[in-house]
Amino acid sequence: MSRMSRKLVGTLITALLVQGVAAATPASAAPDPVAVPTWTRGTGPQDATTHRVTLVTGDRVDLSGAGVAIEPGAGREATGFQQFERDGHQYVVPNDALRLVADGQVDERLFDVTELVAAGYDDASTAELPVIVTYTDATLGSRSLRAADGARVTRALRAVDGAAVAVGKETAGAFWDGVTAGSRTTGLRAASGVAKLWLDGKRQVTLDRSVPQIGAPTAWQAGYDGHGVTVAVLDTGIDATHPDLAAQVTETVNFTDAPDADDNVGHGTHVASTVAGVGAKYKGVAPGASLIVGKVCSDRDCAESSILAGMEWAAPRARVINMSLAGDDTPGLDVLEEAVNTLTAKTGALFVVAAGNDGGADGTVDSPSTADAALSVGAVDKQDVMASFSSRGPREDGAIKPEITAPGVDIVAARAAHAGSDYIEVEPGYTSLSGTSMATPHVAGAAALLAGQHPDWRATELKAALMASATATGGANVNAQGAGRVDVARAVHQSVLATPTSLPLGTQAAPADDDTPVVRTVTYRNDGTEPVNLDLAAQVSGPDGSPAPAGMFTVSPEHATVPAGESVEVTVTADTRVQSGTGVFQGALVGTDTTTRTSVRVPLTITKATPTHNLNVKVIDRAGNPAASYWTDITSLDGSVYRFVYDPSGSGTVALPAGRYTVNASVVTPSDGSTTLLVRPTLTVTGDSEIVLDARKATPVSATLPRKDASLRLAAVGFRRELTNGLGFGMRAIADSYDKLFTAALGDDVGPGEGTLVADVRGFWAQKNADGTYDDSPYEYVLVWFERGHLPTNFRHVVRQSELATVKHQYYSVNSEGQSRAFTHNFGFPPEGGSALSAGAIWFDTPGRSRTVYYKADDTMWETRYNQYAPDGTFQTQFLTDYETYKPGKRYTTEWQKAVPGPRFSRTTTVARDGNRLSFNVPMAGDQAGHTGYSAYDTSRVAFYHGDQKLVELDYPWTDAAGTVPAAEATYRLEYSAERSAAGGGFGLGTSISGSWTFRSGEVSGGETPLGLSAFDFAPVVDQNNTGGLPVVPMRLVRQPGAAASAVRSVSVEVSYDDGKSWRKARLAKTGRDAWVMPLPGRPVSGGYVSLRASAEFADGGAVEYRVIRGYRVG
Repeated sequence: MSRMSRKLVGTLITALLVQGVAAATPASAAPDPVAVPTWTRGTGPQDATTHRVTLVTGDRVDLSGAGVAIEPGAGREATGFQQFERDGHQYVVPNDALRLVADGQVDERLFDVTELVAAGYDDASTAELPVIVTYTDATLGSRSLRAADGARVTRALRAVDGAAVAVGKETAGAFWDGVTAGSRTTGLRAASGVAKLWLDGKRQVTLDRSVPQIGAPTAWQAGYDGHGVTVAVLDTGIDATHPDLAAQVTETVNFTDAPDADDNVGHGTHVASTVAGVGAKYKGVAPGASLIVGKVCSDRDCAESSILAGMEWAAPRARVINMSLAGDDTPGLDVLEEAVNTLTAKTGALFVVAAGNDGGADGTVDSPSTADAALSVGAVDKQDVMASFSSRGPREDGAIKPEITAPGVDIVAARAAHAGSDYIEVEPGYTSLSGTSMATPHVAGAAALLAGQHPDWRATELKAALMASATATGGANVNAQGAGRVDVARAVHQSVLATPTSLPLGTQAAPADDDTPVVRTVTYRNDGTEPVNLDLAAQVSGPDGSPAPAGMFTVSPEHATVPAGESVEVTVTADTRVQSGTGVFQGALVGTDTTTRTSVRVPLTITKATPTHNLNVKVIDRAGNPAASYWTDITSLDGSVYRFVYDPSGSGTVALPAGRYTVNASVVTPSDGSTTLLVRPTLTVTGDSEIVLDARKATPVSATLPRKDASLRLAAVGFRRELTNGLGFGMRAIADSYDKLFTAALGDDVGPGEGTLVADVRGFWAQKNADGTYDDSPYEYVLVWFERGHLPTNFRHVVRQSELATVKHQYYSVNSEGQSRAFTHNFGFPPEGGSALSAGAIWFDTPGRSRTVYYKADDTMWETRYNQYAPDGTFQTQFLTDYETYKPGKRYTTEWQKAVPGPRFSRTTTVARDGNRLSFNVPMAGDQAGHTGYSAYDTSRVAFYHGDQKLVELDYPWTDAAGTVPAAEATYRLEYSAERSAAGGGFGLGTSISGSWTFRSGEVSGGETPLGLSAFDFAPVVDQNNTGGLPVVPMRLVRQPGAAASAVRSVSVEVSYDDGKSWRKARLAKTGRDAWVMPLPGRPVSGGYVSLRASAEFADGGAVEYRVIRGYRVG
């Protein structure tokens, strides 16, 4: 896989948690129940709120849906950064780490901020960053790390000559200095003895008819049920009290931070019972086998160090090891792949590993199933059709993965007593799941049956026998199914094995007329007592699915007798000189003996390449030296080709098909700390050629303010490219001074049909304190300039005050007592959208503060995010604006967290429908200005109903979900509630917020359509403590933007002065369309609170209810 070319979040291959409640049943069972629509929980606060992440270098990055904000670590204020965007992930790489990442000495995931947040490694979730250090000398391990500042060794990992290390967030800079050597002016390298620094990343865990489907009953009848064989399951733990498993489990070990090995998810129990469950109705594949269980996943996350420890424990104890977990494959060997290969060679244990649930496209197969020694398992349904979610091969180097398939759709097996609520019980004690996680234990169970039949076989024989006996799935190619669906009935019957188990014959370069035929030898071994006569043929299809041309694949001999107890060799020849199209040819070498009912399959592939041309990429830094610290990528304009180019010599060659490409490079010159961005929007490749990326030809970037006392905090220049197929990517150079930024636009601008390129120059200024910080600055300047079609060159801009807008930000309090600490980020977007950059946080106390921010006023769309924390650092609230545009010379005021809190609709928080897919996102703590508001809560609940049927229910912190609903128009209800009296250090206002919407909806066409919902907006006059004294309160009903209007039929408001114990009805005087003024009934007590309860009905049949306890204070 190319660097940054696929999502990096792993998948518990729970099958997308596609729990089809309509599970398959035996012929004697009752009919399937009616399926409930499957709803998917959204990203929750991950995209909406700001997450602070401390990098392994000690630098801090704030990630939100708007982009990133960067704050250099202590003593690293002059460090520059590179920001990359690819596949929806944001990477922030400090300049002193760039060479180490590009050269493969440091795992790029350590700087994938999106991945770090998704893995739960943000600062609010953990005070330590887990890493794995591997060593060039196995004896160095823990000895050297005990002496390293800022590191705590948590586990030795002997299988990879490494150690798991917890790096303190406050001491990460010292740790970085300890594992690197050299200087920032000459370039860093890994310290002596350190092979590589890895993120201790997270992998995630991905029977009825399925057991007979693979032939297990036939094997049982032959006397093979796995008796005497130990199978290890490395997963989320086990419910050892389940009646199907209680007698099977002989040992459990917990490798996680959880208190015990109990399965609180349900995944591990389901997997284990598929391997060896003894239920009368839902029997596992190998019910005679013993199980040992290693809990390597807490919840659905599986730390790589825990997995490694579990592998080391299981390998000497078990013949077969099931790993229904996965994560993205990366170039070269990762630590889990290395451990699979090492432990297999050492112990002979067979690792059976899920291929992953990233199906659809080729090249999506996941690690560690991609290890050479692993048996990689894809999924089919009960009709032997490939599951849509099953990951496809090949591996990056063309190896055939997955290698075998098994049933993985709607698999019913044991449900753990403490399983999650999404593991729906289809009958007492059982649940139905789909995924390659479910397919994998079928193969592990089959391996256990074979291991019982052949006590002397090791992993190589078990893998060979299972693959050789597999049944090909019609309509699926080798990259999807490998050898085919596991057939254990055939495996225990036939006696012939083939090695190698697959024939990836590589890629033949164009032109084909001078190709050298590829010749491989396959050895057939007969472990039986009778000879086997094989008829041999290469059954291969071309890229169009038709049979390969005659003469392209030959087998010699075509008939072979394999004597009992002996072996014979057969040669397979692929001659790509034979006239044919280009692309992947795939199929199998098939040996059959009809007399003994033997069928031996060896899957094969070969790629006949389209013509390519060598492009030599030469990179020179600003000092005139061959660059060593740089990042260069090349992408075809149709998005089909991506190449990362790096060579420490500064010159590398890449083979590219003829076509048009974009070339982008960021070059760091260590001697002066500068970064040069070079962009060639279009490069046409028609033959061998060279491109020179010479940083000396770049020009400086500068911008100056009219205000001389303002200090530049952060300067940046970058671009975002979007191709015509929608693929977007970007690159940005960031420094503490414009003196360190240079740009070079190479070649012509982006032309018609080549997508778009939007470049930006950014600057952030504020008042600098004597201690070098910017905290409590009374003003900020946040400026951005956009250019299109090319990277700006010779950019010099003298800012005039008249081209700016002035916005006064005022901050209000919802605390129970005392002040909070807060900061804001300002993100400027072009009209085309994309991701943006902000400077690091400027902290200030609230309430009682205001800040003046000067924005570049043109067509720039500004999004401001306000973040508030309790004095102890606990998160309290975040608010964000919709996109705002400002006019030059104009003054504006915006008020943050002003009462009364409640739901607000915006471009990101909607209830909408697209066809029959309905989605909602309802954060509950917006403010009077209409800002969307997220909050810490003690508890929260969001539930969605179709009529009286509950479709989905969410608890804190999730507020969003999506799913399919019936096409016919129907009534729906969305309920929400939240309590927050104690959360976040204590809230004085909005301690309880609840309500509901009722609306009607039917199938829509034309894309996503906002539905007819309205929210109450009360606007009392209050000070910055949210204290008011006026006896009247304006109120309005705000329709969801873009939704069809509907007349208000009735509206009612009640007021409470005793936190909802009693309510008084309020009179309303209409002041405009959907607007009223409300005199407060009675006399509120000074020092008390006003609580509100309101409801309304609409002509379209919709309704809204809303209640807030302690909406605002009374003066």
